[in-house]
Amino acid sequence: TLTHKRSTPCTGIEYSCPIEEIKRTKSPVSVEHIHYDKFGNVRNLEIHAYPIFDREGNITQIIEYNLDISTRKRAQEDMEQSPEKLRKTLEGIINAFASITELRDPFVAGHQQRVSKLACAIAREMGLSEEQIKECRMAGMVHDIGKISVPVDILNKPGKLTDTEMDFVKGHCQAGYEVLKQIEFPWPIAEIVLQHHERMDGSGYPQGLSGEEIILEARILVVADVVEAMASHRPYRPAHDVEKALEEISKNKGIIYDPEVVDVCMRLFSEKGFELLNMER
Repeated sequence: TLTHKRSTPCTGIEYSCPIEEIKRTKSPVSVEHIHYDKFGNVRNLEIHAYPIFDREGNITQIIEYNLDISTRKRAQEDMEQSPEKLRKTLEGIINAFASITELRDPFVAGHQQRVSKLACAIAREMGLSEEQIKECRMAGMVHDIGKISVPVDILNKPGKLTDTEMDFVKGHCQAGYEVLKQIEFPWPIAEIVLQHHERMDGSGYPQGLSGEEIILEARILVVADVVEAMASHRPYRPAHDVEKALEEISKNKGIIYDPEVVDVCMRLFSEKGFELLNMER
């Protein structure tokens, strides 16, 4: 506790002296001040100043209580930074998963990233929130992570797959979900990945969901995945041009693909100049 017998403000200090405010308002004042001790350590002080009056109402003294709030400030800063640190950690996990998938299957290399960027573009054009756009980006980056459970010779088979082999491939949605559900993402990444082969008419897999039973972000991913996959080379067929892919989603709009998502995707290519091949790795 400091007792001041003065009528003029302090000079040579690093915070706004409360005297002027007390003289003006004749009321207590509280301020925060960063102080460096003799060892150079930063201390956060909370200064509460109270005026003392004589019988005529004149200020005769100012009493200051200096409280060290350094620990409290550090705790507040940690709480503010923790969500962002967590998000960065989770994004790092997503990128690591994406790299694992691409290393195992060379034909997937770049596919997930391009799907992710197209899905984000669709979501943004639809006016979705930044959080929903981030969901599309994250889910797109790992939507094929479940393919690590599919034998490489099946993934790279140049001919038509047998029914048994196709069952292995279809299992990648569930496998991806099983991997991702163990991580507490702030977004429904596992569910979106699980649903990215569902279709509006219920003809998709693995759950046979239909319509709005399918998460919106998954409906976006479905369209982005189909367009990118058709426009890219695969072991079992050469690449189609983008027009062919757009024809596919247009023909099945409202049947197996969400009509609004299809309209927005078509507009991106026809009016906004979106190009798959210009995406950087």
